[in-house]
Amino acid sequence: MALPSIYVRELLRLPRWTLMLGLPLLVVASLSSAWAIDTAIHRDRVVRNVKIAGETVGGLSDVALRARVEAIANRLMSTRIAIESEIGSGNWTASDLGVSMDVAATYDAVMRTRRKGTLSRPVNWLSALTSDTSTEIKIDVDMSKLEAVLHGHPGLRIEPLEPSIQVVQGRLQVVPGVAGKLIDLDQTSQILTDVMQRGGSPTIRVGTVEVIPKFNDDQVVDLVGAANKIVDTQPELRLNDYQTILPSHVVANWFDLETTGQKPALAINKSLVLPSLEDLLMPGNTGAGQAEFNVHGETVSIISSDGGTACCDASAVGLVLTALAKGPTSEVHVLPNRPAAPREAVNRLKALEIVEKVSSFTTQYSCCVGRVTNIQKFAEIVSGKWIKPGGRLSLNETVGRRTEENGFVSGGFISKGHLVEDIGGGVSQFATTIFNAAVRAGLDFDYYQAHSIYFARYPYGLEATISYPRPDLVITNPTPFGVLIWNSWTDESITVDIYSTANVEVTLDEPTETPIDFCTRVKTRRNRTWSDGSEQADYFFATYRPEEGLDCDGTPSDPDQTTTTIAGDETSEETSDPTTGDDRTTTSSPVTTTSIVNQD
Repeated sequence: MALPSIYVRELLRLPRWTLMLGLPLLVVASLSSAWAIDTAIHRDRVVRNVKIAGETVGGLSDVALRARVEAIANRLMSTRIAIESEIGSGNWTASDLGVSMDVAATYDAVMRTRRKGTLSRPVNWLSALTSDTSTEIKIDVDMSKLEAVLHGHPGLRIEPLEPSIQVVQGRLQVVPGVAGKLIDLDQTSQILTDVMQRGGSPTIRVGTVEVIPKFNDDQVVDLVGAANKIVDTQPELRLNDYQTILPSHVVANWFDLETTGQKPALAINKSLVLPSLEDLLMPGNTGAGQAEFNVHGETVSIISSDGGTACCDASAVGLVLTALAKGPTSEVHVLPNRPAAPREAVNRLKALEIVEKVSSFTTQYSCCVGRVTNIQKFAEIVSGKWIKPGGRLSLNETVGRRTEENGFVSGGFISKGHLVEDIGGGVSQFATTIFNAAVRAGLDFDYYQAHSIYFARYPYGLEATISYPRPDLVITNPTPFGVLIWNSWTDESITVDIYSTANVEVTLDEPTETPIDFCTRVKTRRNRTWSDGSEQADYFFATYRPEEGLDCDGTPSDPDQTTTTIAGDETSEETSDPTTGDDRTTTSSPVTTTSIVNQD
């Protein structure tokens, strides 16, 4: 009912300050009354306009809210989660990863929304009339389940590599351990919590943590030091009329490093000894125990005879291990042989499947000088040698020191960047010839070194030098077939043919040059296509001086020598390094090769 006009006129006559104060109070009172009434209505319900996981739950009763929260929890557990990292990726459901929603804690959090604070509650109520409020769902992560899934997944882990050993230049060397990597569980748990609170089917990027190897490198270094004392023993062995040293690289390859126990252990694997002795002492076999390849035209045959003996009786293993334990002595250790089975050696060579020529290379020289005698003598010793699959051939170990007693004469070589003469000079031409034949046969190299001065008789950047004991040329056979070296020569050339079973096609790119101060570094790429269709590329390097007697910085390579001792006829100069191996300008360093040789 409307107020009588007399009351309205009286009200309007009130002081203005009374109106200014009364109207706000009236509004506050009205809102407070409305808040009180609405709060009473929603006492057991969620306040207005509240959301969880993107769903509106405002106004729901406690029973309805519990049902809604449980439904959201069930849906969350089936959420697909993609995890990516630097070491791999995978997809799982949230439940697979141990991610779940705490229903009780989430329910309580929703019911408390905008009900905190006595004075602020009316304000919160008023804001709820015009805006939404999202309540954070409470996520639990079962860390043991998360660890089992992520750390147990092979695509999401890189195992640490324990320190290991390798054979380099005939001695054992430590290969440092490498830390592994696993998914960072703490970070992953936090990220999962954050993204699951936002909803959706997330893809998350997580970090990794390092896994340290069980053993440190120093533990293995000590073991290798002790083992190398055994490796360096090189006892003299004799079988029948054949005598030779036990090379250090053979003994080094007998050692196995065990890293599964509480401490690393390095010991000789006795099962490797007898097969190695059989290979090493085959020249001492007789009759059926001895066989050799022969090449007539381009036909490979095997020559042997019946009966005879072979290396070695099983007791030879104990004798050799005892000799190694004694350390270096002058004693010659005579090994017991055994009866050779009929055609034993022939069958052994047949198993190498050496049946055809796979590469050949020839270099030229001037007739009738000392270096030619040395080249031919070297070629004679190496011819007929073969390399088993995975095996190696060291020219220095095969031929030994070049001396007059062994049939070598004076020839030229490089000493400190200068051309000089000494016994055995010239044999680097054979090294370069066999090096190029091996390159074209697809073989690898444990060690090679180019000359430091270029001579036109060699392929530019693709050649090798040799001296005793360093630098050496060590050829390795990465193929599944044996490799036979067969040499021939004339008064003006040396040829190396390599026989095997063809299993790789080789092409060579044109060499490229890079200046290094005044020197020139030459790089040649080799392309190999194997019979299974796989392809590999590797590189060979040579660094050439600006001229004889100068280092790359332009200074004299040997300040004590200012003139060359040999006239510069490059067709007759030997380019081998000196016996002391002091031609150090060349940057081609010793390398162990798989598919890459002397890689930049």
